[in-house]
Formats: sequence, C-alpha cells, structure tokens
Amino acid sequence: MPAIVTNKFRIHNAKQFIEAFDEVATTSGTAVSDSSGLLNTNMYLFIGKVTAWSDDTTPPTPTDAVANTHYENWRDMIAAKKITSSDVSHVIPRKNWTNNTSYFAYTHNTATLTSQDFHVMTTDYNVYKCLSNSDTNSGGSVASTSTTKPTGTGTSIITTADGYKWKFMYQISASDALKFVTPNYIPVDQVRRANGYLANTYDNAPAQVQYDVESAAASSGGGNGSIEVVHMTTRGSQYLGDVSTIQTGSTPSTTQVKITGTSLGADDSIVNNDIYFTSGDASGQGGTITDYNATTKIVTFSAVANTPADGDGYAIGPKLVVYGDGQGGNVRCTVNSTGAVNAVTVVAGGNNYSNASITIISNASQSNSFNPSPEAALTPIIGPAGGHGSDAIDELGGYYILTNARLEYSESNNFTTNNDFRKVGLLAQPKYANGDFATASVVDQASTIVLSSWNGTVYAADELVTGATSGATGRVVDFVGNNTLRVTDIIPSGNSTTAGYNSIYGYFTNTEVIAANTSGNGGSGASATANGSGAITGGDLTRFSGDILYVENRSPVTRASDQIEDVKLIIEF
Repeated sequence: MPAIVTNKFRIHNAKQFIEAFDEVATTSGTAVSDSSGLLNTNMYLFIGKVTAWSDDTTPPTPTDAVANTHYENWRDMIAAKKITSSDVSHVIPRKNWTNNTSYFAYTHNTATLTSQDFHVMTTDYNVYKCLSNSDTNSGGSVASTSTTKPTGTGTSIITTADGYKWKFMYQISASDALKFVTPNYIPVDQVRRANGYLANTYDNAPAQVQYDVESAAASSGGGNGSIEVVHMTTRGSQYLGDVSTIQTGSTPSTTQVKITGTSLGADDSIVNNDIYFTSGDASGQGGTITDYNATTKIVTFSAVANTPADGDGYAIGPKLVVYGDGQGGNVRCTVNSTGAVNAVTVVAGGNNYSNASITIISNASQSNSFNPSPEAALTPIIGPAGGHGSDAIDELGGYYILTNARLEYSESNNFTTNNDFRKVGLLAQPKYANGDFATASVVDQASTIVLSSWNGTVYAADELVTGATSGATGRVVDFVGNNTLRVTDIIPSGNSTTAGYNSIYGYFTNTEVIAANTSGNGGSGASATANGSGAITGGDLTRFSGDILYVENRSPVTRASDQIEDVKLIIEF
C-alpha cells in the first residue's frame, strides 16, 4: 500500500539523537535488569586508518557489513574524543541571500518545500523564510528575482522594495557560527520549552531575538492555521477601485465619506466592494460599501470604530471573502489603472484554518461590459502549526545533524601528530576493560609498546611490524622517544600457542622482538624488544564494545604538533 515517511518523522529522529547527548545514567549494575535502566549514551568522535586507500584521492564508500562496521573500524581506530551536547546542532542547507536570485515562496501545499530555496542567510547571519516572491503569474513558484536584501529582526512580516515578503526566523550567534556554519550548512534551533512555556533568555542576544519571534507566533491566535500571505495566480481585469484621499471640506463619519475618485462608474457600481483607510485615526479599519452616489461622490459603508478625517488616505477595491474551516481571516485588495488586482493586504490572519479559499465580490449594478474578465484567482497561504517562526527546526527542515569535535594539537598525546588518518566516525557507549561506560574526554585506542634493545633504525609510519614469537602483526601509528611504539590494526596469529600480553593466544607478548620488514623487503628494518612485564598496553576502550553509528572515509588528513582541526560530521535523518 502507498505510504510515506514524513519529514516530521525525520525531524523527530534527529531530535531524539540530539537528546541522547544529554542523557545520563539513572541506575548502575551489571545484571540485565540493572542495565535496562541505563541511559548513559556517551558519544565519541573517533579517527582511524593510517594506511593508504587504493586511491587516496577517491576513498571508497563505507559498507554496513558486520566485518566493516563492527570489526575493521575498531582495528583501524587510533583515538577518540567525547562529544558533548554543546558540540551538536540541527542544521539546514545553507542558502546565502544573493542579489538577482529567485527564491521559492512558502506554500502549505508544496510537498517538496524543504528541497526548495525558500530560506536565506544574510551577511548579518540572520535567517529569513520567503513568504512571497512578488510573483503574480504562477502562485508561489520561482519567478521574480530578489534585489533587496531582507534586514531586521522584528516579529512582523518584512516587505522589501522588490515586493518580496520575508519572515525573520532567527539569528546565528558568533559561537554557533564558529562551530556549526559550514560552506553547505547552517545551524537551526528552537528556544527550549519548559512545561509548554518558552524559556526567556537575555535581552539583545540572538536567543532572545528568537524567543521574541517564537513568543509572537504563540500569542497570535494560537498561531495555528493563520493566513499571513495571499498568492495571486491571475490578476484579473476590469475591477473597479480607487486609491486616493478623502475630499477636504467634507464631513466624514464612521459610516460615510466623500471621495475624490472619478472612475468608479455609475451609482452603486461599487456596492459590496470594500473601503479601507490607510492613514489617520481610522487607519487599518474599513467596511463593506452599501451605497455610492456617483454625482456627490458620497460612499456609505458599514461602520468603522474611528472617524476618518479630511485628507486621510483610503483604498477601494473588490471585497475579498475568506471561506474555510477556520475563523477571523480578513483580506483586502487594491486594483491598478486597468482594473487588475494590484496588491492584497492581510488585515487579520485568523486561525485554525486547515483549508481556505477566497471569493471576490465587486462591480455591483454595472453593465456586463465591466464584468471582470478574466477573474482574479487568489490563493490564501496557510501557515504551519504554531505559526511562522514558532519552530525553525520543523519549518525549515532541520533533519540534518552536525557534530563538531575540535582536535587540539596532540590532545595530551592521545592523538598522534606524526601520522595522518582517513576515517572519522561516531561511537556510542563504548566501555572500559572493567565494563564501565567510557566517560573520559579523550581516549587513546592505539596499543602502546615500550621497547628496549632498539637497533637504532626508526620505525616508519604505517609500516607493518611482526612479533617474532607470537606472529602477531600491527600497523605503526608513531614511534616516540626512541622507545615507545604505538600500533593499530593488530591481527593475532591464529597458529600461535603463546598467550599474549592480554592473555589471548596470538597477540604480541611483553618480551618478544617487534620488527619491521628489512629495507630490501619494503620495510625500515627497525627492530626492538618489548621491555618485559607490562610493556604492552591495549587501547583505553574494550574493542568491539558500544555501537559505531556513523563512518566517513576521507582522503588523508595530515596532523602536526601545532595544528587544531575542527572535525564536522553531517548526518541526515
């Protein structure tokens, strides 16, 4: 049967993943009944693989076979660094506002909305959602270009000089920009809610600005199903309308004014049209026209709350009626010199609409020659649940997660600076040898061998070394101080009858010679002897413990002792 996994499901999973970084152990113990209560989900970023790919410029695609995910990645692992909740963020594709570029306008009936260019980030690190692209021909599809950069952090819809309408969503802080802005992604978040209420933050801070936007969305009629924008698919023609000022010397009232318009046809031609006041005490108010005298220019209309005055601006246009399953929607329009609908103003967005349409009523008592043809077609655009700006993660498609781990120099000698790496990944809930969950901020996963009787030849990075007694092999990570060798990718000898340093047959022993191939056989010829009891220590983590959640194969990343790397992983849910 036809089915779909919605973006809501993807976002839900992304949110659950982030929440895991804040979870802590609630019980302790080793029995199954005890372990089921554990919420310890320590996450680590690991690096690995010192040896080259068959083509280092084109790393192979990782596979999810058990041999790779569960075993090979552990053997290749060099070190790992803990990722905290402050190192993780929802992200969305980065769309820089660019002059003379067309942007897609939000609609509630576009199935591919999150794949469209309907949000932008400006040079101020402000993020805006496009609500209208000034397009009058194709109802929200990309058409006219944006030539005026949106600015401002207010809670109202922003209309720019090019006709675009934007909703300010949030501002990226300097610290978040440093951690989570990449050439292709930017962070997105929602101010945290506690018990259903928005948690206030600090004045003038980016989080406070976003708090104001979310609060405004929550307070405007509940924010659900509001109509804030109307798209035009057809302008129509021959509609009667006028934009001017009330005649001076007249005596306006709350139900009657004397207009200056001269092209409104015969008596009562504009009955059932709307009049809307644009300045003065009655600005923002209006009513339905019930009578019009073409000779005296007197217009009678349903009462407004405040009395307009001589010289106040007004607009007369077709009456727009919003139909649907919500309430409170009120929109008005003006017409141009050819009688085409020129602009639509949303007076009140209403709420609780899940479907809506607009009917145009105008030109009462006019001859058929003035009947609109073609008629205008207007589509009310219903906002998301909660209103525009209430949840930027949901609204902008934040089903991507970025993790950022900063590798600073050698990280107390846990991360080599004498070799490169080709794998990065996420490891959840690894354990120490004693069975406890790992909690250290940095762990060394290479095996360390303290040597003596060194022959004076330096072990080369990446080369294969072999235990003379055990037959075990490993790959050199680095050789430090002429007496300490670190290796990964240890493969024990299956034929060995000698117990290794860890009491497992086939592993390196604490007293054997560890040698590289001779120079004539592609090796350095380095050789030394493990320095007795306790000379070899395995990695800090128990191999194959925990879950490897994500692996990314990369071209070699070369490290240096004075180098800091920000390792960013993008995970799509």
